[in-house]
Amino acid sequence: MKRKPSYGLALSGGGARGIAHLGVLLALEENGFYPSVISGTSMGAMVAIGYGLGLPVMEMLSILKDEIKPIHLTNINMRRLGIFNLRKVENLFRELAPKDDFSVLKIPTFISVTNLNSGYNEIKSTGKFIEYTIASGSIPLLFRPKLIDGIYYVDGGLTKNMAAEILKDKCDKLIGVHVNHIAEKESFRRMKDIAARAYHLAIYNTIRDELGACDYIVDPPGTRRYTALDFNKAEEIFDVGYNEGLQLVKQLKADETEAHHPITSGIKKSYQKVSGIFRPKQEP
Repeated sequence: MKRKPSYGLALSGGGARGIAHLGVLLALEENGFYPSVISGTSMGAMVAIGYGLGLPVMEMLSILKDEIKPIHLTNINMRRLGIFNLRKVENLFRELAPKDDFSVLKIPTFISVTNLNSGYNEIKSTGKFIEYTIASGSIPLLFRPKLIDGIYYVDGGLTKNMAAEILKDKCDKLIGVHVNHIAEKESFRRMKDIAARAYHLAIYNTIRDELGACDYIVDPPGTRRYTALDFNKAEEIFDVGYNEGLQLVKQLKADETEAHHPITSGIKKSYQKVSGIFRPKQEP
């Protein structure tokens, strides 16, 4: 009898759109799929750390709905380095974590951050995790950089908005969840529409190689209806992720069944994108 494959999960950044990660996680859990290793960037980092701490998915959703709202999310800070800070979120993690160390997490967890001094991406997986998690979500200018050991750290999405490659040799199958769906856009009405589009395209270019490391990619088209600060629409965004997660589960189950079939398991596969997921396709 063949062993069930282990699954890794790489979660992208995306602000409130990252609530879709929780929906995907619930769909996986309800069907017996549990990641053995996880990575996250920005909001994906916060979800990854919460999952690593063992918080139930629905509890994380409640926290996001009740505690992390736009009016709460940030404390105004008019210093030169940023308008807001994420102190409330940091304090929340300190209350939830038994110890500020990656070693207390239930599965190996990797966090993507940007070293503002060097300009390079760094992946953190040992030592203290709370400050790096906050740093991973600190969008420059909007949020203050996080000063850690004399180095300024900011949003990991600037340099790697989904850390997938780091997980490739740590699991049998790797799932990437990208919540910033890029679709063709015909027109732009306002300057902020152009700015948002340019930002999303720039961020997307940081993960092109990372996508290639994934066996499955969940990329829900529905997330494009929401902005990074739509925390008041948490349940809607959660449902987008959950429904897409159910489609992923169908494919995972089909592939596991096929892998146990001696005739079809050796057929070479390529991947095509269908409804936000790269799915295995038999080559002629």
